[in-house]
Amino acid sequence: MPTGTAAPEARTTLVALVWNYSSAIAATVIQICYTAYTARVVLPDSFGAFAAAGAATTILGYVAGAGLATYLLRAEQLTRQTVRTAYLVSVASGVLCCLATQAVAPLSVTVWGLPEMEPLVQLYGLYFLTQPASLVAVAALRRLDHARFCALTETAAQFVGMATGAVLLAMGWSPYGLVIAQVVAPTVTLAAAALRLARCPVPQGPRVPARAMLGLSGAFAGYGMIQVTTTDVSLWAVARFLGPGAAGQFSRAYLMVSLVVALLCQSLRRAVMPSLARINGEGRTLGNALPDVLSAASAIAFISFGMMAGVGPAALQLLMGPGWERAGALVTVFALGAPLMLLCGFSYAADEIGRALGSLLRTQLLVLAATVGLVAVVVATTRSLALISAAMSAAAGVGHLAQLVRWHRTGLCPLPSLVRPYLVHAAVGAALFGSGYLAAGYGTGPLSQVLHGMLGMVPVALVCVAARRRLPLYSAAVSRGLVTG
Repeated sequence: MPTGTAAPEARTTLVALVWNYSSAIAATVIQICYTAYTARVVLPDSFGAFAAAGAATTILGYVAGAGLATYLLRAEQLTRQTVRTAYLVSVASGVLCCLATQAVAPLSVTVWGLPEMEPLVQLYGLYFLTQPASLVAVAALRRLDHARFCALTETAAQFVGMATGAVLLAMGWSPYGLVIAQVVAPTVTLAAAALRLARCPVPQGPRVPARAMLGLSGAFAGYGMIQVTTTDVSLWAVARFLGPGAAGQFSRAYLMVSLVVALLCQSLRRAVMPSLARINGEGRTLGNALPDVLSAASAIAFISFGMMAGVGPAALQLLMGPGWERAGALVTVFALGAPLMLLCGFSYAADEIGRALGSLLRTQLLVLAATVGLVAVVVATTRSLALISAAMSAAAGVGHLAQLVRWHRTGLCPLPSLVRPYLVHAAVGAALFGSGYLAAGYGTGPLSQVLHGMLGMVPVALVCVAARRRLPLYSAAVSRGLVTG
């Protein structure tokens, strides 16, 4: 693709990505402060029950959302009728899922083996009354390139939700305040985003029947349910066979890493999918852009989680205080495997845009089968939390390898074009991890370990800056006209 043609799309994507990551950084800071507080007022057993309740209702979240956000993001042309139908479907599915949550609450106690889950699951039902519609409003705004407004709105809503939860926890509503925080955030998002969307000049179009929309968006929802089931398998195994205390430790460590995975992956998808949808709609091949997109994603993944693996245990201990030592030890395991989770999850976007829905389904089923198999082996033998954590990453790696091999065979993304970017960025991430981990060992306490670890990474960062022209990420930015050589 000529540079002149690529530059406008690349710059639009870059602007969206900057706002998404700015929002992600702010949201992460808020989440870190909230986590530090809740770790001191919510016991591991209670947090384990909360995490299990969230996992038990996550599948209903995908049913409620009905894949509408993905449908709108990948729409080649967005019309007022499309948005109206999406709103109607989201409200109807949200109400149905709220009612279903009340009905399945007693069953979840039997499946998970945690009696304290029932009222938490019932309270979670309120979340579905506004969450699906908020996803529709935000996705439509992002498709209209209002990334800045969406980033600010979602960050502010997250702050309001967590502030509400913190106040309730301080009043003794533990762990119910954690659930209410989840309910408040999408309510605030919906109020702001729906008002802004109503004022946007969206073109008119033909009527869009709900049945036609549900055909494709329902497929996206189904893929999401498989994906979240894959994640929940590990937590269920820990809660069922190792108890709520171990589930609390496991879920805290996973939350710390998966929060960053989700923020990075969602920001990448939200920034890239509108541009890829336009490319696909104009009849251009995604193969011209996909190698550079995956190269950038690999740089973000390996560098971010290399740093987290180096200082994550000390950072978690600093944030959460005593009683969470097992969680701290798991952070490194999760962080080292997190790049595979991010790359596999982000790569689903290419199949969604290209409408390779059968291939997407097969990949997700492969990851699910690998997760179930590996976790079952660990539970039957060692019951090690670290090995269960590693099994999740290994399964994601299997899925991403299958994606790359398939794209190579179809000519969409030649595998050799990604070998060097992946290896170089992985080497940078490994160097950051090694230098940070070794330097953190010289600290005398959690804060000192974090500071030592970050300082230990500085030489690696300086080498990367000096040798930036050899980094695949920098080369891709130059070829796309985002920076000058």
